[in-house]
Amino acid sequence: MSFNFNAQHNTSLQEEEFQLKDIFRKAHFHGHIRNFFMNTINRGDLKDYYTNATGGAVGFTTGNFKGFEIGVKGIFTYETFGSDLGVEDAVTGKNAKWDYELYDVLNKGNFRDLDRLEELFIRYRFGNSYLSYGKLETEFTPLLNHSDGRMKPFAHRGTWAHLNFTENHQVNLGWIDGVSPRSTTEWFEMDEALGLFYNGFQPNGEMAEYHEFYSSSGIGVLNYNFRKENFQLNFYDFYLDKVMNTLWTEAGYDLADFNFGIQYVYQNPFCYSQDFAYRSRYVQPEENGQVLSSQLSWKNSGFNLAFAYTHAFDSGRFLFPKELGRDRFFTSIPRSRLEGLGNVNVFALKAEYIFPKTNFHLGVEMQQLPGPETGNFEFNKYNVDESFQINSHINYHVSGFLKGLSFDVLWIYRKNQNQNDAQSIFNKSNFNQLNFVTNFNF
Repeated sequence: MSFNFNAQHNTSLQEEEFQLKDIFRKAHFHGHIRNFFMNTINRGDLKDYYTNATGGAVGFTTGNFKGFEIGVKGIFTYETFGSDLGVEDAVTGKNAKWDYELYDVLNKGNFRDLDRLEELFIRYRFGNSYLSYGKLETEFTPLLNHSDGRMKPFAHRGTWAHLNFTENHQVNLGWIDGVSPRSTTEWFEMDEALGLFYNGFQPNGEMAEYHEFYSSSGIGVLNYNFRKENFQLNFYDFYLDKVMNTLWTEAGYDLADFNFGIQYVYQNPFCYSQDFAYRSRYVQPEENGQVLSSQLSWKNSGFNLAFAYTHAFDSGRFLFPKELGRDRFFTSIPRSRLEGLGNVNVFALKAEYIFPKTNFHLGVEMQQLPGPETGNFEFNKYNVDESFQINSHINYHVSGFLKGLSFDVLWIYRKNQNQNDAQSIFNKSNFNQLNFVTNFNF
């Protein structure tokens, strides 16, 4: 009886000794400092632009108290130097495009007041799983994703459940009702977000104008992952309320030094917009986007080599709001995505070499896009031309005392195959672009 009494007394003291400040003592700080230099070099007779952005992010997550954590993260950006991005090209009458994406594309000309509350969430952890609510970073999906290729990535708001049932089975469930798109600073409800960016064309050639026509309450995400030995299966369902549903299935198999991957996507529009004017619909009732993408890769002794092929069927254009993320098909590369296209083929060849005993990566990606016809809007939402693109990248991660510091260089060259007039190519194609990014992550 004496032993039991003492044990209860000690437990009581331990509970009394816990203080609120303990969750801050065990808190985790993280973030980054980033410098991004971009130089877009258009064809000789067209205007060039360059800019240098500097910024960072600081995040704070409390220690765990009975499974609960609270997190907050802020991000900021400002221009350190660069050309005047608002000066119009003398031939086309247009100004900078890509370079503005380092700041706020919805408030061009603002280069200083560029802060954003990126995360503010409460999270409950149990085992290897968690449940989060608030402004948060979701788990990766091939459509709804962070896509951290500018100064400010995509940020989402809602509820997210990450469930690890066993080592081989994992499920993600999410409902996202708000978003702060990449290269912006404001937060938007889902019905405000759809169509914030360029709306493109309808299949009949009319200019699309669907912004704020859909009273969508959010997007639901269901993801199931299965992994066993050399086989991996990922299934995703994206339910965009009142707009459309997208099924994405992806499988991969490893055999010795080889990997074969395949992706299949099918989209089904909802009937909600049938009473809308034709130009006010995000997707037409008869459009069923379908895509098949495949990749064969080989890895050995630091060499990574891959060939990828994607076919978008003639059942409709593949569509997904640019405000929510970027598609990650096997042939998707920086500055070239499949969104908006149908009835096309895409070929990509990718190679990378990782130097032994170093953190130095050297790579190249070549993409050929045959099939899009300018003026044929049935399968070409943004009226793009057939093109050839090559991306060269260098990446170096510093070790030792400066661990966390990295340098990334990305050089992009893109060329139209048919339409080469100034209006068709300015800031879209027939350009070179240098991206030099310095990151320090902590």
